[in-house]
Amino acid sequence: MSLTRPTARRLGLLCAATVAALVPVVGAVPAAVAAPAAHQGVVAGQNPGGTMVRTEQLASGGGFVEIYRVSASHYWGRIVTYYGTSVIDANGETVAGQDNGEYVFLTPQGHFGSWIAVSGKNQFRGPGTFTIARGYTAVVEQTGRNQWRAKLKRPAGGAFLTLQTHAVDDGHGGLSHVYAGEEIVDPGGKAIYVVLSADGIITSFDPQAATGGEPPADKCTATRVQSIGAGTLAHMSNRPSGPRVSFTSVYDDGKERPVLMPLDRNHPSLPADAGIVARIKGANTAAPKLVTRVEGGKGAPEAVTAFPAVPKDCRGTGTGTPTVPATPGLPVRTAR
Repeated sequence: MSLTRPTARRLGLLCAATVAALVPVVGAVPAAVAAPAAHQGVVAGQNPGGTMVRTEQLASGGGFVEIYRVSASHYWGRIVTYYGTSVIDANGETVAGQDNGEYVFLTPQGHFGSWIAVSGKNQFRGPGTFTIARGYTAVVEQTGRNQWRAKLKRPAGGAFLTLQTHAVDDGHGGLSHVYAGEEIVDPGGKAIYVVLSADGIITSFDPQAATGGEPPADKCTATRVQSIGAGTLAHMSNRPSGPRVSFTSVYDDGKERPVLMPLDRNHPSLPADAGIVARIKGANTAAPKLVTRVEGGKGAPEAVTAFPAVPKDCRGTGTGTPTVPATPGLPVRTAR
């Protein structure tokens, strides 16, 4: 099987971080609460344009990502955390990065993943041979100083892809990791995400397991952003798995950050002591509504905003992930 998706390219540092209480990367120094570490492999930069197609939650719960489509091979995400915003840009190449054990991953086709790496479960330090997501095998080898590669094998055996990566001088007397990321699609159309870092750590993620079998689906996700008062924005999305809403506000320093907790089918209402009223009415129906009261206190009228409707031909399904035809050879993906 020959993969057509390119490797992750080298990126700079994210100006913002997620919460500090994440499972650490093996050998990584945990971030201080007062000065959180940056997502390595993600950049702060200008918005590349395009149209927002959906929102995704960061695995830690410390923020979310708005996914934008520029073209069929160019998607980018605006990462919004408690510390500010930044950009992950997959312009023709898959991008990946991590902050203290929380990984973010985005393909040029808009497939996004965020997961917490747990040593011995979905993360391993080379050299060695490891079983990763969906029964794939990774043979991780050091090829030089701060240079690593991983040969990937199918569950039935047989190598089909090599990831290669390295570290570079960060300009401040240290090293910056270059992440090699790849989406691997099996003949049945199911994908896993694999990331190799320049210190020999490999991690993987099964998006189908994380979403209950629902693959990424742009055309099956409807979004809208609604002002609900007091400078608070509701980032609403609706897809076959149900409605979801995150809340942000612009702080005195001009940075937009999450406020409150996101709501979905499993958690449709803010607690009574949240300070405002926000709940999803009809979360398990085809026509959910967001009910809010931000200003005016108890007794003030509540505002009702309808979630955008999921396209009719998408109900109960996703767009699926295309299969990749098998061809001979062992492709090599080298992070740049």
